[in-house]
Parts: sequence; C-alpha cells; structure tokens
Amino acid sequence: MNDVRQALGQVRLEQRAFWRNPQSAFFTFALPVGLLLIFGAISSGEMIPGRPDIDGLTLFVPGILAFGIVVAAYGTLAGTIAELRAQGVLKRLRATPLRPGAYLAGHLGSVLTSSIVIAVTTVALGRLVFGVSPRPGGLLPLLASMSLGVLCLAALGLAISGFIPSADAAGPITNGTYIPLAIVSGTFSSHLVLPAWLDPVVRALPIRALTDGLRAGYDPAVHTWPVGELAVLAAWAAIGVLLARRYFRWSPS
Repeated sequence: MNDVRQALGQVRLEQRAFWRNPQSAFFTFALPVGLLLIFGAISSGEMIPGRPDIDGLTLFVPGILAFGIVVAAYGTLAGTIAELRAQGVLKRLRATPLRPGAYLAGHLGSVLTSSIVIAVTTVALGRLVFGVSPRPGGLLPLLASMSLGVLCLAALGLAISGFIPSADAAGPITNGTYIPLAIVSGTFSSHLVLPAWLDPVVRALPIRALTDGLRAGYDPAVHTWPVGELAVLAAWAAIGVLLARRYFRWSPS
C-alpha cells in the first residue's frame, strides 16, 4: 500500500508539472485538438473515395485521437524521462525514500491521465463540432484499442528513452521516430494509398494498428472487433517492455 500511495502522489506531482509547463501542455494536448478543429473544418463534407456511405470526418476524428495518444504516451514520456536522466534527477532519486518502481508508475499514471483527457476532449469535440460519434457497439473496441495503445506506446517510450544520449537530442529523436510513421500510417488521411511493398510493413507497426483499431470503433461498415490490430499492439507492448528492461538507464551516459 505504501508503494501505491507513493505512485498516486507521483501522478499528482507529474500532472501539476505537466499543466504548468506551457510547451509540454501545448504539444501534448493543444496540438492534436488544434489539428482536429483546423483540418476538420477544412475537410468538412469531404467524402472518402469508394465510400459514399461515410463522411471523411468520421474516420478523421479517430485518426487525430490516435495521434494525440502517440504524442502523450510516447513522445512526451520519452522526452521527459530523457531530460530527467540528463539532469541527474533519476540518479539522485535512488537515494530518496521514493521507490524507483513507484516513481515510474507515477509517470505512467500521468501518461494515462493525459491520454484520457485527450481522448475525452477529442471524442466530445468530434461529436459537438462535427457531429461524429462512435458507431453503435463501437465504444468497447474503441476503449480496448485506446487502452492497449497507451500501454504499448508508453512501453516503447520508456525503451526509446534509453537510446537518447542527451536532453538536446530528446525532441529530434522522439519527433523523428513518430511523426513520419504517423504520416505513412494514415493517421491524418483515412484513404492514404501506399506502395504494395510498403503497406504490409506499415500495417505491422503500432501507430497503424492503433489508428485502425480506433477507426474500427467509428466505421459503420465494421461489425467486428479489430483483433488483428489489438494483436499487433500487444506484440509491440511486449517488445517495448523487454527493450525497456534491457536498455532503460537511471544515470546519464
């Protein structure tokens, strides 16, 4: 119970630090919401090629939700951990009564909290501003994809943080790994067509699996759970945990 109390206290501290940091709050929260409002207004009424039964915004909203989760659970977490390590905070932490496991659990709890706020805001704005809602019966697949996606990307964020050599390299490395993948994964375009050799490779990546899993909760033509996408996320979550256990460092190099 002491570990649980320490972790919950660390969640509160991390959330205070997050919302008091304008740069972090903007890129993690305001950026996805801004993209949703701007590009949603521009694309309003646009139809998907070959899909006259559905408005393009119906699949655009879950795509932006996927991007927001990637930013919060992967980019922000990896960058924060790398900066704290470079500043020596993680090394000094081990000399305090706060258990390392409770400290990391606090960071993960803060990531989950931020992801929930982003998800609720994105879904609510999609409904209120654009009239887009999850399909009937799509809420549970949506929640399952989001939960597994947060776990997967947080594990990968901890893993990649071990390869970031300095605080200055945190932004370029994290942005350089998830932004290109988000683009080729169709996060911003539900009708992106990739070359035949590239499409199966991208489908095996976590961002594409998260995007398609969330869209399965919105697409009225889908009547089953996104089992394949959930399996990909689970596999990458296991890989992320193994890499984090192997390469996570408390001391700066």
